[in-house]
Amino acid sequence: MLPVRRLPGILYQRRYAILLFAVIIFIIMYYMLHWGIMCTNIETWQHVNKLCRLHQKGDAVGSLCKPLCEDKQIETLTCHAFHAGKEAVFSANWEENRMVFKASRRAKNELVDAVYWLDSQGKRRYPSEDDFSGMIRDVVSTKLNLSISNGQLQRLSRLGYTKSKEGSALRQIEMQNLWILLQDNEYLCSVLYSDRDVFPQLLGTCGGFFAVEYVEPVQPASSVLSVSDGKEAWASRIRLAVLILDLLEELETNMPEPFHLCDIKITHFGMAKGGQRLKFLDLDSVLPRTIANRATGDGSHCTKHEDCDFFDCRSRCNEATSRCDLPVTNNNFQVVCEKLFLGWTLSGTVILPGLLMSQHTPSSLASLLRQCANPDSDAGSSRAATPDDIRHRLYTTITEMDQMLSSEFN
Repeated sequence: MLPVRRLPGILYQRRYAILLFAVIIFIIMYYMLHWGIMCTNIETWQHVNKLCRLHQKGDAVGSLCKPLCEDKQIETLTCHAFHAGKEAVFSANWEENRMVFKASRRAKNELVDAVYWLDSQGKRRYPSEDDFSGMIRDVVSTKLNLSISNGQLQRLSRLGYTKSKEGSALRQIEMQNLWILLQDNEYLCSVLYSDRDVFPQLLGTCGGFFAVEYVEPVQPASSVLSVSDGKEAWASRIRLAVLILDLLEELETNMPEPFHLCDIKITHFGMAKGGQRLKFLDLDSVLPRTIANRATGDGSHCTKHEDCDFFDCRSRCNEATSRCDLPVTNNNFQVVCEKLFLGWTLSGTVILPGLLMSQHTPSSLASLLRQCANPDSDAGSSRAATPDDIRHRLYTTITEMDQMLSSEFN
């Protein structure tokens, strides 16, 4: 009992140390919430309540506003962490469907990207339909280096749930909501590439928020334990590797120009319904090659190669000019081999094994993975694209292993 009696006195004597510790914990939690490393459902409901207030005022429109704010059919809202590039990301259920709501930081304040301007008398002026169409084409060209068809323009210039008259108050609100959405790379890709089925399908919008289908993210291998997994688990990982390479090939060859996945994590891949293909889930850093080249070769000052990197899209610093003026030098296959298939290496030694490093990994596959991950044998992060012959050999090797293992377990 004596220690218990002494506890208030001990706490009082160390009150400053305890207070300092509490302040440090508060600061850490604040920044973890601010950076999207952790989240709470409280902030999710705050976002929804604010959105619904805008809807009640008539400032937020879209196909999902009524079921979310009036009918209360969209429920079970759950926050998602690790979304530093977004103001909000949360999932919800609507009848039998699960969806993911997203909003860019631009949706926080419409004045950041207002489609209207104020005249000399302080009255809002909105663009004509022709001017608005031109603005949309310019945004798509700037963000995706794409000239859109009239059909695509129609999809981007209207929310689809209503036929508001040109020049009406509803049309002006629709324009403002659309203009916020059009600044978001994920929204643009979801609309323009819905027919490719490589990204989650767009389900609807409300104000500056849009919702896409929920696709279950691929879970990472259990690192150290994965080295000694069973044969059946190894077969599943081989199958997953084939699906990843299939998706990379589609993004390389079946798009208007090759797309770079500049932020590659295993959880950014999701298994589509049926389990026969993958989709890429985080589109904030999915860029066509032309735009990715601009991101790394923007002419900014540099002292080392890493200064020119845009996440996983890597480039080189021009030593003669100390400027980032070179295009992306690596490709998706190199990053996937390095970060996902091979794992974390140190001085050429695998420290944390990736998806394809296991007791079942043949030496020939391990050699191919190292060539794929580091084709130019750099001491640091590789800055070269995986050559076509290595890609083809790796794909052939993995697909043959997949077919052999499939026949063994089926």
